[in-house]
Amino acid sequence: MPKKDKQLQVLRYLVYLCGFLLFWEWLRPLEEISDTGSLPMFVLFTAGCFLLSALKLRWWLSFLLKLVLTAVVLQVILAEENLVFGSWVALFQDEIQTNLQLLFTGEFALLTPFFRTLLFLILLWLMSYLLYYWFIIANRIFFFIIMTFVYIAVLDTFTPYDGSGPIVRVFVLSFFAMGIAAFTRIYQSGEKQQLPKRLLLWSGPLLALLVLSAAVGYTAPKLPPQWADPVPFIQKMSGTDNEESGSGGVRKVGFGEDDSQLGGPFVQDNSVAFWAATEASGYWRADSKDVYTGKGWERSRQVQPQNFRSGESLNLDLYEEDVVTEPREAIVYPNVNEVLDRLLYPYGTQTFFSDPVSAAVDAEFGVVETFNRSQYPAEPYTIAVNEPQYNIEDLQRDPGIEDQNTHNRYTQLPETLPDRVRELAAEITGSEATRYDKAKAVEQYFNQNGFQYRTQDVPVPEENQDYVDQFLFESKIGYCDNFSSAMVVLLRAADIPARWVKGFTEGQPGSNPNVSTPDNMDSYVVTNANAHSWVEVYFPETGWVPFEPTQGFSNPAEFTTEDDAAPETPQAETPEPEQEEEAAAPQQEEQQQAEEAENETAQSETSAAVSPLYWIIPVAVIVLAALLLYVTRYKWLTAYYVRKYGKERSEETYEKAYDYLLRLLAHKGYKRQSGQTLREYAQTIDKAYGNTRMSELTAAYERILYRNEKSEPLWENAVELWENLIKQAAS
Repeated sequence: MPKKDKQLQVLRYLVYLCGFLLFWEWLRPLEEISDTGSLPMFVLFTAGCFLLSALKLRWWLSFLLKLVLTAVVLQVILAEENLVFGSWVALFQDEIQTNLQLLFTGEFALLTPFFRTLLFLILLWLMSYLLYYWFIIANRIFFFIIMTFVYIAVLDTFTPYDGSGPIVRVFVLSFFAMGIAAFTRIYQSGEKQQLPKRLLLWSGPLLALLVLSAAVGYTAPKLPPQWADPVPFIQKMSGTDNEESGSGGVRKVGFGEDDSQLGGPFVQDNSVAFWAATEASGYWRADSKDVYTGKGWERSRQVQPQNFRSGESLNLDLYEEDVVTEPREAIVYPNVNEVLDRLLYPYGTQTFFSDPVSAAVDAEFGVVETFNRSQYPAEPYTIAVNEPQYNIEDLQRDPGIEDQNTHNRYTQLPETLPDRVRELAAEITGSEATRYDKAKAVEQYFNQNGFQYRTQDVPVPEENQDYVDQFLFESKIGYCDNFSSAMVVLLRAADIPARWVKGFTEGQPGSNPNVSTPDNMDSYVVTNANAHSWVEVYFPETGWVPFEPTQGFSNPAEFTTEDDAAPETPQAETPEPEQEEEAAAPQQEEQQQAEEAENETAQSETSAAVSPLYWIIPVAVIVLAALLLYVTRYKWLTAYYVRKYGKERSEETYEKAYDYLLRLLAHKGYKRQSGQTLREYAQTIDKAYGNTRMSELTAAYERILYRNEKSEPLWENAVELWENLIKQAAS
């Protein structure tokens, strides 16, 4: 290869390197906007594919090396057994056969992590080749640059990803790549100066200008947004928002961390959160909040988890040692397609027994969290439980004297709380003597007085309106967040320490189809529709006792009396006749939801838990494969036509072969001009390729076309010319 061609190749690879760095910007957000883990391994895999494409190895050698690289990444990320010396063939065949059936039936949520990772690696493999084609062969980099800007801008607008830093990096890389591409074209047309000197003269001012522009753009003062947030507009146009939902919009029910803005309707989500097997029914606790802001709930401090190991006591301290308990056991079967950042546990949990669990506990808030989503256990974990049984007489005899810090912390209320809330609290609890009786009075208040359980047409408080005040005195319509927040605020207004708790209800009867439930346990399916919030009241000699104010739900705790032979759960007071229909409505709704969830479980319990990435990646692989076939169409079409036309002998075959050659040459940039004869066009091609093959082939073609000579003998003489010329053009 001439020296100048080598230098031009170096410049093209410099642009190709910029292409890799730009593609890296496509991978960076995945850890933040999705559950994609092991991102460094995917970046290294992509770099390997880019390098192998740049080396221009024989196609079969490049394919084998990329295949080995794919196997290594799968081994490192997922496989427990050795893929090299183990039964990797059987594993691969089983994964492909099982997951292809799921793909064709549309059950994307059931795709295994191994297969999803394989699809993602194939996607990266295809992208590395496409970028090599765009940056090196076609020299068309502008389209990918524009798509990168659009990608970062969309993520910055519609996701938590902050694109301010990435957009600067993309700006510098993009314009540097375009500058080097322009320099390549200029250098290709001249030979007066050596490459190093010309490149230095060109790239020095270019880099200085880019750095200066980026610095000015990054540090300069910026105007506030000139347009309204497009997300609420899109939600409204798509039917996921309405006028009554205010600023809150329509949410999808499920466990979430941000509770600072409560209110508004939500839609049901019956996707499976986890399965459970337990010896006792009850709620699954996840978190608590202690600061009421007037709009929602926050924490007075950040969660400060302490590490613990499997088998060690959690020391949650939800109740005192004197409380009677019953030993129980529970097993949680996580849904790998619905990853949480909290470990769910029943009341009375002592410890977790499972090696995959890597978590830490904040006993004060009762939070057991994993360090990050990638460490959330994929395998079942067992929970040892001492289930508390609260004695009603002990609660009524509780002196109600706690330390001042606890009292002040859990009776906190905002100064903006309307006085009528405090007056209502005094009215409800004024005739009760004990803390327990006051708590029960507030709990039962919502079963009367016109309150309705509803998930739709639930208003959002105005900007200067208190969330609880609006529910208590204006709408009287809401769901668990409304009822539980109102009870906590009313208890605090009555000087009783209480806090807001969230997690899941027990779920619906049903089992994980992939495992068998122990005979001594009842099995449940817990969906996102079972996400729930309730109340805990502090009793100094007992601890934190749960209460359930939401209509249609039962208290998760077991209460006993001294005269009872067995524990019982006190039922809510019988609603007045005019309230019976209102109280029955949420119960009927819960039963209907349970039946629907159970039916869905029998068909495909996780079919609704489809993360967008689970169908985006397969579709993207298919689209990219089709795009790759289109981009390389002349390579595989050439191989096909060489095999086909080399065997056939007819006038029609000769004309088709010559016509395909013209199309191939036009694709390579040698398009026949309007009014140009075939002989003139053939001379242009001969000059470009440095031979006379096109003129000889055209002469034979004209003899067939204009002199009506037999094509078979002419084709036999010209077939070698045609094959050599078409291979030269396709290379």
